[in-house]
Amino acid sequence: ADYHLKELSMGEYDQPVVGMKSCWDLARCEGFDKDWAAREWFVVRKAEMHVSEDAVLVPYLKMGVEAREQLNCAGRMEDAPLTRPDHPLVKYAEAFTHNFDLI
Repeated sequence: ADYHLKELSMGEYDQPVVGMKSCWDLARCEGFDKDWAAREWFVVRKAEMHVSEDAVLVPYLKMGVEAREQLNCAGRMEDAPLTRPDHPLVKYAEAFTHNFDLI
């Protein structure tokens, strides 16, 4: 799933929800033309156990995607302390999270 997320974000496949754009599409549309590097991953936003009326445990899980810009520091990539909210991969992660239940 993680590998497929990365392929989707880079535009290797059609987007899973009509109207979603890959991070490259977002970068082109917004004139984001400088070189950049970033990474993304799945995150658990919320995890709970609920108990039904007949005493059955029911897991509740809210998932999402996060992204972080990476900087070249002395020849190795490190996470930026703060990733701009207008970064193309951050915008893709937000769109994926918004549509997570559909996907």
